[in-house]
Amino acid sequence: MTALVYRRSRLRWSGVYALIGVVLFGQVSPALAVASPQHRHHHRTHAARGTGAPLYHAELLMDADSGRILYAQNEKLEWPPASMAKMMLLEVAEDQIKLGRVSYSDPVRISARAAATAGSHLGLHEGDVYPLGELMKAALIRSANDAAVAVAEKIAGSVEACVRLMNLKAQALGMDDTYYGTVNGLPPRPDHDVDHTTAVDLAVLARAIIRTTGLLQWSSMEEAPFDGGRVMLRNTNHLIGHLDGCDGLKTGFTFKAGFNLTATAKRGDMRLISVVLGAPSNPQRFIQSSRLLDWGFDNFAKVHLVNRGQALPVHVQVESGPLIQPVAENDVALVLSKAQMADVKLEYSVPSMVQGPLTSGESLGQVIVRDGSDVVTRVDAVCPVAVGAAPDSPSSQENR
Repeated sequence: MTALVYRRSRLRWSGVYALIGVVLFGQVSPALAVASPQHRHHHRTHAARGTGAPLYHAELLMDADSGRILYAQNEKLEWPPASMAKMMLLEVAEDQIKLGRVSYSDPVRISARAAATAGSHLGLHEGDVYPLGELMKAALIRSANDAAVAVAEKIAGSVEACVRLMNLKAQALGMDDTYYGTVNGLPPRPDHDVDHTTAVDLAVLARAIIRTTGLLQWSSMEEAPFDGGRVMLRNTNHLIGHLDGCDGLKTGFTFKAGFNLTATAKRGDMRLISVVLGAPSNPQRFIQSSRLLDWGFDNFAKVHLVNRGQALPVHVQVESGPLIQPVAENDVALVLSKAQMADVKLEYSVPSMVQGPLTSGESLGQVIVRDGSDVVTRVDAVCPVAVGAAPDSPSSQENR
């Protein structure tokens, strides 16, 4: 009976999403129509309702590999993260696991504080014991506040100590406009959120989670078993299973924050991150997030410009030695606007002659990637082999 009710509910929500999608997709935001790498940093154009009020308070689209912002609107506006605070909680938990201080299988005894946590929760009881990994999974997929408190107490000893770890991690990631006062984003009272962040900081955090943890294995699940299958966790991120390539990350809602979503999707070899803050309804945060991600995949492409070890089209004469051809030290792959790929040029800042000897891998200059007049990135041009290294003399060997 429960499954039948759930399926009917999902069908009903799908109909609502489809209706809103027709309305919103039929009126494409001017910001999305003009956004490009050259115009990405200070867009303030809003997708507007009939009243002229902004439909979303902040939005952002980022290339997950490079961290390059492809589109942004009010990206530095301070806003409550709500339950997206759990993203940092789980990032810190992953750090503690990597340090060997805790493990996914460690038992966690539910405290009175955790059991009494309100808002979105599992209904955990004081004295119950669950593996740490199961509670982390519940905090991410189901956005369970009681599970989040239990995780915080296990990895740091107390909620307060965990909050300190979260703020230290935010500083380490360069999230300069973020502050955590809670581990789960739950306001101390309905109209007063203590946590604050920005769209760009949330994207930075999402990028760190993608690059350094395995949390997407959980956030990609539309539903997952908890407590040996006695409870099914249904993902609060309704893009999972419905938007091509979407495998994370986290929703957030409070009365003050409105409806928020940090999402990520991968198609082919390109992964994008979207952030939507302050949507007026639950369906609209998913509609706008899907619009941002689809727009990014439609208008940008990942271009492999240089491969690691690739011989570069320049030569360097080693004084009193051979003519050598430098190679690229690392790969250069960028997500670029399809309309502006012709503007991307490679510039080789390499001298025509150098003095020896040279060691293998020694930098001889740089390959500079320009988008028009802007420098997008650089990679070293290095010597492919050792050149002119004199052998040790017998006397020098004796004096070692």
